[in-house]
Amino acid sequence: MIILRPARLSDLSQLERLAKESGTMVSTLPDKKESLVRKIERSVASFAQDVVTPGEESYFFVLEESLTGQVVGTGAINALSGYRAPFYAFRNDMLIHSSRELNVHSRVHALSLTHDLSDHSNLCSFYVVASLLKTLYPALITLGRLLYMSVEQQRFTNEWMAVLPGLCDEKGRAPFWEHVGRKFVGLNYDEVEFLNNTKESTFIAELMPHYPLYVPLFDEEAQLALGMVNPKAELQCNLLSGQGFEPDKYVEIFDGGPILSATRSTLSIWQEHRQATLSLGAVPADAELHLIGFNTDKGFVAFISPCQVKGDKLKLESAVAKQVGLKSKLKVWHIAL
Repeated sequence: MIILRPARLSDLSQLERLAKESGTMVSTLPDKKESLVRKIERSVASFAQDVVTPGEESYFFVLEESLTGQVVGTGAINALSGYRAPFYAFRNDMLIHSSRELNVHSRVHALSLTHDLSDHSNLCSFYVVASLLKTLYPALITLGRLLYMSVEQQRFTNEWMAVLPGLCDEKGRAPFWEHVGRKFVGLNYDEVEFLNNTKESTFIAELMPHYPLYVPLFDEEAQLALGMVNPKAELQCNLLSGQGFEPDKYVEIFDGGPILSATRSTLSIWQEHRQATLSLGAVPADAELHLIGFNTDKGFVAFISPCQVKGDKLKLESAVAKQVGLKSKLKVWHIAL
């Protein structure tokens, strides 16, 4: 069994390995021990809190092979993007320039620095090892987090988002950053992403432009990169899009990658998840796969398994229940895949 569960400090050495593997693709999984420790500790405290309204909480999950204890993926949720500092993004605007005397009326694409998304809950830190990319388990990371957000709705806002990585080559060169951001901040792309996710992001407000940037004045390479998702993040993009997330009018300020967003009530998982009472027993061979989640004293756990659902009853194989730590008559949440 592979399960999604809250990260623990005992996972640290394995998370360091995954952070190194992910590189600049997952800037919110920093390759720095101290940052990972803080991320885990903050998550443990967040799961333990009795939350009434979203605030500084952050929930950090890992994908674990239950028999070996090997950590093979990660995913996190920031309850409120702008709690500690404003969450900055570029907003795609269309500025109108006109002259009655010359009879000229034009619309010009521009980017404006904004913190409109500071009131969103943010899905981040998505990573899965290469050997699992063509399995169901990337979906477990994404849908498991969305299920948690759906059943613990008081912990999150009404608006959800995910920042997807933009175009960047193997050497860490991002075309959008090279032609736009570097002109204002004299750092390499990987350096500025690292600082943004390990330090307070006030330097963005201090150094990035506060006036609109006219896109037609950008180098063509930067224009072509704007709003484009990195090929390595297409799986994540497809999983979110399948639930109802859409690219809106915002892009990431460093690499120009798309920001997907959704109102939670419009998402499939929000509308279709159900609660059931668990029973144990034989499950038919052709039983439908379900995403199943449940609360523990350490936080939320999710997994994928065949099961039989009748009304508000869900039947699961005893061996599966034993591996994930479930007992008969417990309440679980589920959704068919």
